[in-house]
Amino acid sequence: MNPVMVRLRSILVMIVAIVASVFLICSNPAEAARSAKPYVYTPEQLEQIQRYTGDIEELRDRMLEIPTLIQQQRWIDVKTFIHGPLGELRVKMARLARSLEPKMQKTAQAAAKEVFEHLILIDEAADARNTTKAFRNYNEALKDLDAFFDLIPA
Repeated sequence: MNPVMVRLRSILVMIVAIVASVFLICSNPAEAARSAKPYVYTPEQLEQIQRYTGDIEELRDRMLEIPTLIQQQRWIDVKTFIHGPLGELRVKMARLARSLEPKMQKTAQAAAKEVFEHLILIDEAADARNTTKAFRNYNEALKDLDAFFDLIPA
């Protein structure tokens, strides 16, 4: 290879490295994140979010009936309750998750999915008449539901 080409190539690599270093030093990702505008909900969006939230809160309050049913080993009632009144919970949580700001949607959808998975496990525990599994998943469902509520704007 020609010695002049090798020298030019070395100089070019050094210039590219200097330019890249200057860009990295001058850019501040923390400042860029701070300067990003927070998501602003329209009044209509907030109204819709509050309506969905109210519906989900009512269903969460109804979930407090489950421990008594488990304790009394009324397994058919547990299953009926999960598939009946709580059957709407999945749809309502999905709607609410879609109405949140784009950054929060995936987190809300994941929390909602966790709630549903625990409800499925409660249903399976009812089939197996397993009180321990039912109570454990009931508690986990409530935790995940509370985590979902933490994502909702005030």
